Amino acid sequence: MMNILEVEDVTVGYGKKMILEDFNMTIPKSTITSIVGPNGCGKTTLLHTLARVLKPKYGAVSIGGEDIFSLDTKDVAKRLSLLPQSSAAPAGLNVHSLVSYGRYPHKSAFGGLNSEDAENIDWAMEVTGIRDLAERSLDEISGGQAQRVWLAMALAQNTGIILLDEPTTYLDMKFQMEILNLLKDLNDTAEKTIVMVLHDINHASRFSDGIIAVKDGEVISTGSAEEVMTGSILSEVFDITPVMGRCPFTDRPIITSYRLRS
Repeated sequence: MMNILEVEDVTVGYGKKMILEDFNMTIPKSTITSIVGPNGCGKTTLLHTLARVLKPKYGAVSIGGEDIFSLDTKDVAKRLSLLPQSSAAPAGLNVHSLVSYGRYPHKSAFGGLNSEDAENIDWAMEVTGIRDLAERSLDEISGGQAQRVWLAMALAQNTGIILLDEPTTYLDMKFQMEILNLLKDLNDTAEKTIVMVLHDINHASRFSDGIIAVKDGEVISTGSAEEVMTGSILSEVFDITPVMGRCPFTDRPIITSYRLRS
């Protein structure tokens, strides 16, 4: 299977503080990969490096075999979209306007929205369940609604690769499952490559083809749910003693409970 994203010997951080050092990772095309690990381990830094938001001090990041930092910004934005952990929009902007920003990479300098743009925007708002919020100001909606609006903007971009930093943040249980089912459907039907940071490792196990477990800026384990979701690996990554079980819907491993590792 072809690797669509590759990270090779990357060292990256903020100022003089390096978060990832000599980091290596591959993302196979048309798969769902979840990145898991404790707070502050480098998950968001990794995602921002994949999205070309952060440039490594050393090492290389490639997309489709090409150095991502050698490509034009719009070219990258046509291939890859990013849903960050938190975002800020201009005051007074309404939902439809924000979602339409997802079409920016496909426009010329002075081009307006065409029928293809309108179709992508309408589809993204429909599948994320925000059509009825179209004229609402972002200042007037809840955190969970706002999360779905930002996801709709990323989907309207219509890229082959979607990067998501905790996409279920602020969402209740029903909407968490709806968003994860939507991402799984996009992967199954449109062969989208999806890379997401998840706090809920049971969700990671249930919905992912591959899991990358990170701690202190290093990959502790990578592989299928069966390979990564083991008591010993989860104990090492999260400093817990987990009780393992099986998901009744997928028969994949899950944590049923845990205690702090003494």
